[in-house]
Amino acid sequence: MRPVTTLLLLLIALPAIGQVDDRYCWVDFTLNPSGKERSVTRCRSAGEIVDYANENRVPGRLYPAVGTAGNGTCWYWRSAPSGWVFITRNADGTAVFAYDPDADPGGPLVVDVVYPVCTSEPAPVEPDILLAWDLASEYVHVEPDPDLNPRVPWGLTGAETHLRVVPPPPFSDSIVDPLGQVVEVNGRVIGVTINWGDGAVSSFTEAEFSRLSGYPDGLARHIYEVKTCSPPGSTPRCHPSLTSYPMRVDYIWEVSWRAGGAPFAPLAIPNTTTSVAYPVREIIAVLDVRP
Repeated sequence: MRPVTTLLLLLIALPAIGQVDDRYCWVDFTLNPSGKERSVTRCRSAGEIVDYANENRVPGRLYPAVGTAGNGTCWYWRSAPSGWVFITRNADGTAVFAYDPDADPGGPLVVDVVYPVCTSEPAPVEPDILLAWDLASEYVHVEPDPDLNPRVPWGLTGAETHLRVVPPPPFSDSIVDPLGQVVEVNGRVIGVTINWGDGAVSSFTEAEFSRLSGYPDGLARHIYEVKTCSPPGSTPRCHPSLTSYPMRVDYIWEVSWRAGGAPFAPLAIPNTTTSVAYPVREIIAVLDVRP
């Protein structure tokens, strides 16, 4: 179990939550009249979205909050305090945060948590979920590293292409939240999917991972029927639109988390993916008829 760094700080107490107009704002980009891109502070309030030149032009007081958006875990502005407190704001939009769950002056704070500014509309999340996300992210960034036989660029029509891949082992980790509760995360890869790039897809379960051993006996194998050429379709025997097959290998993750001994709940983790451009050649036997 790893401890969360804590620090006693004297802070001004935040106003009570419960404002009628719960406005939240993020950074987005638009074009000015000359066609150049510029950043704006975009806010949703009472179901409407309004753009402001910057955060200082937004009416009313704003407080930092942390959520998820298109760029992952990130921070945004909200008209109701969330317990998140700036320690440092950086010129690139990232910020170092503390979390004060009870808005208690002098209470314990999580520090050294760094997030970028949200660049699309955010969804608020609870701090324990954020801790679980951050903990899981130390493990679920692993991308497939396929080993092909024949190797790029020697794929051959009519012959088996074998693929070897070794998914990472299951993981289990924990961290202590600001209230002293243990946040636990467990996860593993439960499936491997191979899109061979010609319309064929192979899927393998956890029980089959040991047999994704590549040439000569591995389960992951495929035969390409049509060669690829540059430019495509340059001869009748070439694929009409591809210079190589867009092969893709995905790890499918199953991750769960809990806090304070509650039942485990799923944590949605996107597949990790590796793409390989795989050209395929053709060998034609020629009969030697020399006398």
